[in-house]
Amino acid sequence: MSDAPNRLSAPAGSRIDRARQIRFTFDGRAYEGYAGDTVASALAAHGVFLLSRSFKYHRPRGSLGFAGEEAGALVQVGDDPNVLADVRTLAPGLDVRGQNYVGSLRGDWAAALGLVRRFLPVGFYYKAFYRPKGIWKYWERVIRASAGLGRINPHAPHGAFDHAHDFCDVAVIGGGPAGLTAALEAAQAGAEVLLVEREPAVGGALSYARFDPAGARAAVELDALVKRVGPHRNLRIMTRATCTGYFADNWLAVTQGNRLTKVRAAAVVVATGCLDQPAVFRHNDLPGILLASGVQRLLRLYGVAPGRRIVVLTASDDGYASALDLAEHQLELAAIVDLRPQGPPGPFERAAGVRGLRTLHRHTVREAIRRPDGQRLGAVRVTHITGPGHCAPTGDELACDALCVATGAAPAASLLWQAGATFAYDETSATLALRSIPPGVFAAGSVAGHHALDAVLADGRRAGWAAAARAGFERALEPPAAASGPAGAQAPPRPIFPHPGGHDYVDLDEDIEAGDIAHAIAEGFTHGELVKRYTGLGMGPSQGRQSALAALQVTAHELGVPIAHVGTTTSRPPAYPEKFGHLAGRGFAPVRHTPLHQRHAEAGAQMMVAGLWIRPAYYGPASEREALIREEVLAVRHNVGLIDVSTLGGYEIRGPAAAEFLERMYTLAYRRQTVGRVRYALMTDEA
Repeated sequence: MSDAPNRLSAPAGSRIDRARQIRFTFDGRAYEGYAGDTVASALAAHGVFLLSRSFKYHRPRGSLGFAGEEAGALVQVGDDPNVLADVRTLAPGLDVRGQNYVGSLRGDWAAALGLVRRFLPVGFYYKAFYRPKGIWKYWERVIRASAGLGRINPHAPHGAFDHAHDFCDVAVIGGGPAGLTAALEAAQAGAEVLLVEREPAVGGALSYARFDPAGARAAVELDALVKRVGPHRNLRIMTRATCTGYFADNWLAVTQGNRLTKVRAAAVVVATGCLDQPAVFRHNDLPGILLASGVQRLLRLYGVAPGRRIVVLTASDDGYASALDLAEHQLELAAIVDLRPQGPPGPFERAAGVRGLRTLHRHTVREAIRRPDGQRLGAVRVTHITGPGHCAPTGDELACDALCVATGAAPAASLLWQAGATFAYDETSATLALRSIPPGVFAAGSVAGHHALDAVLADGRRAGWAAAARAGFERALEPPAAASGPAGAQAPPRPIFPHPGGHDYVDLDEDIEAGDIAHAIAEGFTHGELVKRYTGLGMGPSQGRQSALAALQVTAHELGVPIAHVGTTTSRPPAYPEKFGHLAGRGFAPVRHTPLHQRHAEAGAQMMVAGLWIRPAYYGPASEREALIREEVLAVRHNVGLIDVSTLGGYEIRGPAAAEFLERMYTLAYRRQTVGRVRYALMTDEA
């Protein structure tokens, strides 16, 4: 594909089939990708990272993590609005357009709003548009016309949507290393397991991340797990399936294509992993600024280079792992910018040193510099860190077309929040940590705070064992608990460097800057929940998955209190977008048959729906319905009838005082009732 300058040669790109090229259009221009590409990865191969415009100021935006987590990747596909470009796979003739612009995607006239942003602070709509009297009716039409993302075509043909019901002993959400080991452990205990995975294939981080300096272990572990999972008779796998909500009593909503499956499980394991978090600095939202996991996905899954000259910004080994991946593909690294002071190097940093990669310790990116067209990253200004949240005003300008950010992660905990779990800020890890979880729900892997691969695998086994035991399939030997991190580990620096010139975005969904949070607090909104609602933090399409952590840190700084004192917000379903068709679908209930169902059918019964059960209405041809019912009534009246009332359910009462208990509840005598005898009961109240 000669016109795709960022496409890497084989064997890079484990998900694409280079033998099958697919043509599609984006904003009227034709492109080509490979089978297995997403819309975003195919465009990235052509050097196109601009996908949409931001909600408030119409700034250029693209995908950060190439995993369907942020609003910047929302595009219009045909008549479907708000389609995640980094999830939607290519299909021949796909017509894709950007969203939220006036004019053209590259020349959005509405971007002029950024010039007057000082007059549009958070909450401005509460203080304006009410004078003179009656003016709000005019402004309301203007504001509502500009609100929302995407365009709906009311004349588009309706799709076919469906509902299904599923039941299992253990449901595992997430098919990464923790989810796979949890599912295997529960299945080996005898439980029926359903594994739900958003991606086209299981593997999670094992399919793209580097867990050792040599980069060999992930493939070995993945191959071993897949060989054990695939043929297991107790284990079913749903791929391209998204669990969008957790409801009472382990009721899960799972969307797959145009079907909503309602899953009921005896126990649930949440192994949804963690999400890289953006760093906060000036112009941190430009296309070309990517999360480390997004860079690794592009390289390993799709065979796409994020750029030709890259800067890595890091506060952990993850940044060095990404740098090694980039160097392995012969891409130029301008520098590794490490927020931490220089100390004894870890194995990944040593491997980077062996390759001769340039490293700048105790430095940060103060500002991203746009290309002349303003559409993408062109350089970064790197300066020395002078203190927490502060850096020198001047520094070196490094030309680059991509910035890889690995400065921290937060648990992907939407489903755990919905289940009633609680999280609190942990100073040691500088992220949110699980504090409590309700019975019947288990967390495994990095969502539970374990990041080393051995610890993730061990935690998955523990969670699978515990979930199987909860479902009644306990095995004799409980797996050992996952090892905790090294004692006395130093917290990573916070990657938040507000700029006096602004454009330092904490929430990219809603264009919320660090100064907007300070503004809200200055107006008296000092509680985390109030800050959220006044500013709109975390209320965009991604629901704060990539902004909540930075928002906590900025809020605590402005209030002058420890971060743990700010508290956390929560998450409500759906965790990921659902179509209205999913909610409509077919309104049928699950089909339930009585133990005598087959005998009724053999006797020629005409069936009817009675609650959740299929019951016989009468016996014989439908054309003789009234006569047959009359004959049945007379037969029972004058002779004898047999009725199956197992659908009514019942109570199981045990113990030496069971008969006396029944006599106190009902009007009849039960102590003299013999075994095997049945009688109707009359229950009365005090009246």
